[in-house]
Amino acid sequence: MVKTITAACCIVGDEILSGKTKDTNSHYLATLLFDLGIELKTIQVVADEVEAIKKSVKELSSQHDLVFTSGGIGPTHDDITYESIASAFGLDMKVDDSTYNYIETQIKKRGKVMTKHHARMATFPSPAILLRERKDIQIPIVMVNQNVYILPGIPSLFKILLDSLQFKLQSLSGSRFYRTEIATSQSEVVIADTLSKAQSNADLFGIKIGSYPFWGKNVDNIRVVVNVSGKDQLKVNQITETITAEIKGWPYINKSRL
Repeated sequence: MVKTITAACCIVGDEILSGKTKDTNSHYLATLLFDLGIELKTIQVVADEVEAIKKSVKELSSQHDLVFTSGGIGPTHDDITYESIASAFGLDMKVDDSTYNYIETQIKKRGKVMTKHHARMATFPSPAILLRERKDIQIPIVMVNQNVYILPGIPSLFKILLDSLQFKLQSLSGSRFYRTEIATSQSEVVIADTLSKAQSNADLFGIKIGSYPFWGKNVDNIRVVVNVSGKDQLKVNQITETITAEIKGWPYINKSRL
């Protein structure tokens, strides 16, 4: 069985923890990584505090192949992700001339003057790898410790920059995941033994089986949706067929992903 690349996510921001802002970045990351065949193992949300960021990122970096952070890289006093991660790995902080010059040019076009606050957005952990996979976006993805990718918290920019990494990440993963979903009108209690037996058989092939109950009545009389996922498409399909027959199920189409 081919080793699956694992990933982790660290979302930085008091606004997430207080409920002021809804985190959509981790969901987008999870969806993209699944499609690329990379297994997202954990998501941590931490406050805008140096020690919290350091602890989270250092721990995740040591336990997973890839780590993605979101948030805390703007110009204000509470944007401390860069310096916190630098401290976590014993790195310096250094102004990147290319990024600084780009920001200064944009500021001058607006008739403004470059300030120390603008300069903060061009001051990165050093040494680091600055990834500019899209030539039209000069603000880089900063990568440190060989596996930590530092991304912005603004969802639109997070999405664009993460998308720019797809080719690089695909080359690490090698193969994608396949997923099937089965609906049934039977309850979880009724199908529990069937799923346990199926999972025992699926473990050898690195295939995961999960069950997700529906609450309340629905027009299709669905009580549970069973998810089968793995990298061996033939085995995924075979296991799906077996489970479908045993739980009197039918293919489920998740309209939210259409």
